[in-house]
Amino acid sequence: MDQFPSNRAWMYDRCHRRRGALKEYFILAVEDFITKVCEQECYQNDGGIRCPCSKCDCTRILEDRVVKGHLYKHGFKPNYWIWIDHGEQIVEDDLDNNDDCIGTGRGVEDDHFLSMQDMVYDALRQQ
Repeated sequence: MDQFPSNRAWMYDRCHRRRGALKEYFILAVEDFITKVCEQECYQNDGGIRCPCSKCDCTRILEDRVVKGHLYKHGFKPNYWIWIDHGEQIVEDDLDNNDDCIGTGRGVEDDHFLSMQDMVYDALRQQ
């Protein structure tokens, strides 16, 4: 099974500012998201995909094509950086034993902010 991608800046950058049209890389990334989710055990168990759009908030299980439409129209729910409702696991070592945080006074929120900064930097560098 492929690992989920770590760069997720695309999730919150779906439309062109002036035109309102969907960005091509958002469309491609949603396709990849749907493909990855369909490979997960939770997809088989649920009989569909928990829709992560801002309206459904992972509370409705829908067909792939409907989820895709919801994501195009509404975007992802806020702060859905770790896809726990789609089979992704939180690694406790990353949260509890992060050597970078020991003795620095930084918390998990600071690390998430730094991760978001890295994702934005990576997204800008790819353009």
